[in-house]
Amino acid sequence: MGELRNTYDGVVIGGGHNGLIAASYLAKAGLTALVIERTSALGGFARADYVIPEAPAHLVNTGTAHLLSIRHSKVMGELELKKFGWQEIECDPIYAYLAPNGDSVAIFRDVQRTAQDIARFSKNDAAAYLEFIELINALLEFNAVLGGGDPGIRTPKFYFDLARTAVKNRRLRDRLQLLTSAPPDQLAAEWFEHPYTQALLLRIAAGAGPFDTDGNGLAYAAFGLYHKIGASNPVGGMRMVADVLTRVLDAAGGHVITNAEVTEILFEGGKSSGVRLADGRTIGARCVIATCGPGPIAAMAAAGLDRTTKVRLEFAPTHRVNVGPSLLNVATSKPVILRRHQDRRTDGADLNQAVGLIGTVEEMKDGLDQARRGMLPSAPAFSVIPNSYADPTMVPAGQGLAYMYLPIYPVDLNGGWGNRKAEAADAIIARATEYYSGLDAELGRWFETCPDREKRMKVPRGITSQVDFSSFRIGVKRPAYGLGGSDGLAPGLFMGGAASHPGAGVSGMAGRLAAKRAREFLS
Repeated sequence: MGELRNTYDGVVIGGGHNGLIAASYLAKAGLTALVIERTSALGGFARADYVIPEAPAHLVNTGTAHLLSIRHSKVMGELELKKFGWQEIECDPIYAYLAPNGDSVAIFRDVQRTAQDIARFSKNDAAAYLEFIELINALLEFNAVLGGGDPGIRTPKFYFDLARTAVKNRRLRDRLQLLTSAPPDQLAAEWFEHPYTQALLLRIAAGAGPFDTDGNGLAYAAFGLYHKIGASNPVGGMRMVADVLTRVLDAAGGHVITNAEVTEILFEGGKSSGVRLADGRTIGARCVIATCGPGPIAAMAAAGLDRTTKVRLEFAPTHRVNVGPSLLNVATSKPVILRRHQDRRTDGADLNQAVGLIGTVEEMKDGLDQARRGMLPSAPAFSVIPNSYADPTMVPAGQGLAYMYLPIYPVDLNGGWGNRKAEAADAIIARATEYYSGLDAELGRWFETCPDREKRMKVPRGITSQVDFSSFRIGVKRPAYGLGGSDGLAPGLFMGGAASHPGAGVSGMAGRLAAKRAREFLS
């Protein structure tokens, strides 16, 4: 990516998707930009690699595996991602709750078809679902106003749009307030009566954090996105995302250093002036964008932060209740296929395209309680994506790969993980085998707990969202009250990762917003 310089207009710490996007916007604006990545590979949690020694030709998603928000993001068009090789495989149905007896309830792109699927078990829930989506759509309208620009800048147009949206949805005001403040389990119980519908909602809400926590009901906004923009799997795994964004940055004239760890953010005259690397090198910069979590930023920028900012960064919650996601990928010599639930469908829906959701309401509640107490869930709840079904290019011909995501899992295990990992993985695979065929032909596995992720990715307590999710930590309150404004953490120092607005997920909007703030600072 060209010859490296001693000084840049902008230095971006972290080569995840937000870091690459932030640097690309700076470079496209004619500014010199450098991404500094600690590891040898770019992409962060939007990455796929060959990590199973026993199955060296199986390409494993080592972070997220699904594309949602970025499909509707301004980043797609502004950075012309399709021009650089962006490819997706559409998923419809998108999710499917898999009951232990072989029943299933699916979320389709079409709202009415989803309601019809729910109606097979509860006509009341089907009607309630349509009202639920109406409420979610109203929430998305407010989100579009609140998050459409910089949450730290309020213009007359912002207040006009907000007032217009409030008037339009005034009859939903009380329910919208409940949605953004109540816990997901309460909302699921209020709106729906059938255990399948409740399990469908709780299983998806669990992906954003504990479903019995006030403020986490905001996670249900995802249902509106499923119906509005759909979801997809990237062709060639999440490696496609990293490769495309790297090509975008290269074409824009940006630079990258890998295998380089930033240990200090430098300041001069009260403004950020560059970074110091672990090997002692210093690189000058007119501004710095940090895409890592709040704790690491507080440590690196200690010399330039005021005491209040530093404390608020350090206290930003990360898996505070000992519940976080683990990830298990299993490579097989046979295709991984959902059969029993698929065979019982009579509507032509292909559930192998969907993310299969395993775990009853009772099992999820028990698992949440057990994880909090540092115990392995007795009946693990998780989702399954048969990656090799959606994208056969990720495995050798005729073989399989299953991606299993466990959102309700202990961060720290009583007595330590030690030799318990094999036991835990065996229990997960055994349960998945009750639903999917092919897993009995296992070649190898890649199992990452939160402590493993902390070690591999240098994220405190292995938290992929960098800060615990809730409606109380969004917008200018993300990662903490008063730290999400447009002025940055200090003059010339901006956050641009999952810990900043709009939060976690592959949307690229956090990186885009950070680049916008940096450009305005430099202008």
